[in-house]
Amino acid sequence: MGQFFGPHFADLWLIFRVGFAIMTAMHGIQKTFLLWNFPADQDLDPWVDIAGYVELIAAVLIGIGLYTRMAAGAMMVVTGLSFFLIHIDRGLWPHYWNPEFGFDHLHHGGEAAIMHFLAAWAIGILGSGKWGLERMRTGKEMF
Repeated sequence: MGQFFGPHFADLWLIFRVGFAIMTAMHGIQKTFLLWNFPADQDLDPWVDIAGYVELIAAVLIGIGLYTRMAAGAMMVVTGLSFFLIHIDRGLWPHYWNPEFGFDHLHHGGEAAIMHFLAAWAIGILGSGKWGLERMRTGKEMF
């Protein structure tokens, strides 16, 4: 399998990195501009605004491959905090079970935060790769 994917790793990594950036940007836009049924009937903490801006800025940097590792580190902090401060009481389940109403599709568990954390961790380790703007301009990654 490595013989097949090995020569194409840079291209596949670009797809993964840009896909992660698009999904993270959508998440940040939702928080920042209160779109798409957010905040789902809950009181907003000022930290949610900060998290939205961090997600949006980090997504742009990761997507274009500029300061990728630093942006991934910021995403790891935001997603780690969101899990431990907001989602941990609901566990890792995709949807929260409310005994009175059944599945609550508006309030999810922490699995999305954990998946974002792990993806940002991988991006932080591997960086932008061959197709990052920083590497294309300077020949290396700064961080």
